[in-house]
Amino acid sequence: MVAPTRNPATDSAAARGQPKILRACVVQGGKVIEEQRLRRREPLTVGTGGRNTFVIADGALPRTHQLFAVKAGQYYLVLTEAMRGRVSVDNRPVDFSLLKSQGQLKKQGDFYFLPLTEQHRGKVIIGETTIIFQFVAPPPAPVKPQLPPAARGTLKDRVDWPFAATFLAVVAFEAPVIAYVALAAPEVRAVTLEDIDERWAKLIVPELALEQKVEPEKAKGKGDAGETKNQKKAQKGKSDGVGDAKAKAARTAEIKKAVSGRGMLAVLSTMGEGTGGAVADVFGDGGLGGDLDSAFSGISGVGVAAGSGDRTTRGSGDGEAATIEGLATAGGGQVGLGGKRETRLGSVAAEAPEVDGKLDSDAIAKVVRSRMRMVQDCYERELKRDPSLAGKIEIEFTIDDEGRVVDAVISSNKMGSDAVGECIVSRLRRWRFPKPDGGSVTVNFPFIFTAST
Repeated sequence: MVAPTRNPATDSAAARGQPKILRACVVQGGKVIEEQRLRRREPLTVGTGGRNTFVIADGALPRTHQLFAVKAGQYYLVLTEAMRGRVSVDNRPVDFSLLKSQGQLKKQGDFYFLPLTEQHRGKVIIGETTIIFQFVAPPPAPVKPQLPPAARGTLKDRVDWPFAATFLAVVAFEAPVIAYVALAAPEVRAVTLEDIDERWAKLIVPELALEQKVEPEKAKGKGDAGETKNQKKAQKGKSDGVGDAKAKAARTAEIKKAVSGRGMLAVLSTMGEGTGGAVADVFGDGGLGGDLDSAFSGISGVGVAAGSGDRTTRGSGDGEAATIEGLATAGGGQVGLGGKRETRLGSVAAEAPEVDGKLDSDAIAKVVRSRMRMVQDCYERELKRDPSLAGKIEIEFTIDDEGRVVDAVISSNKMGSDAVGECIVSRLRRWRFPKPDGGSVTVNFPFIFTAST
């Protein structure tokens, strides 16, 4: 094969830094039916498969064959024994058979390879199909259409000034507000029972003990004056030496005692011949078998007068019923005090806790004492069912590094009532304690329950 000569057009394209690209066409029946221009250095394939560059339905072709291969940026023509054709450089055609005889078509395996330059062009005949190729200058890049300056206008003409002014005003007003909210927003956390003020906590966990102070009535006789004096002495003695829990229970019992001895409560609590009181004697089992005079005999200032006939008793069968006119009061004296039954109240005391960890036991006891009403409530609920309920319960609970109670159980129960301990455990799980140093802390807290009369 004759060595290629220099082409001025090719040299000019190379000088401009624009390498030529491969152009290939498929010719059948003397007509070009398909053309490809490979803008990049990439292989060109032919065959019957649908992924080839040229899909040719010819039995002489395999499913795919790389007719133009690329190695190190250079094209190679790859031929088989069945392919015929010619290649030319500077209009000097040379047949493939001559190139084979001259050894310029180098065989590797079942294929012949011919290195190509940008000056080569030629044709390859495959059965009834001919593929012609050459290297051509790449087409110029399409120019982006632009409007003339008069039609484009300036930046000032393209800006929507009313909208821009409104947008800038909104940004100037909202930006400081958004920045302030983002920087000054307080931390939001869940509210627990321990965060509620003591005044509202009383509504959530009501006190069963009576707290109202009953003002003593003005004495009309020496008996009342003496009673009031004794009450003051008793209260003074309690404030001097008795503990808070016991003093509170005793004061509540005293208030109930004072109230139960006045007015209608005295009537209900007056003792008669039977064991249930005068009212029980009258309204007890067996009907009206008692005497109304006996029922009211222990109450001064109250009497029952007979009407036109005597009062009847149950079972007599004869007699006249008392009328409204027959009821009268004998004098203006006050109602006397009779015997009465009293309600049992319980008191709760706490011993020093056992702490396994780095947390002050006094700090733990302070939190428990501030919520002692909840423990008192658990005890008095069960005390209504069993007035003799008393004993000692120890609760073991774990405080994590954030001060939350993560576990609570009954470690010892000498009271005999599981309900009291379970009630305390359920409420203690919601308490918050000071944060311990060095991890979680295990606490064993004893409570002593005493039933008072």
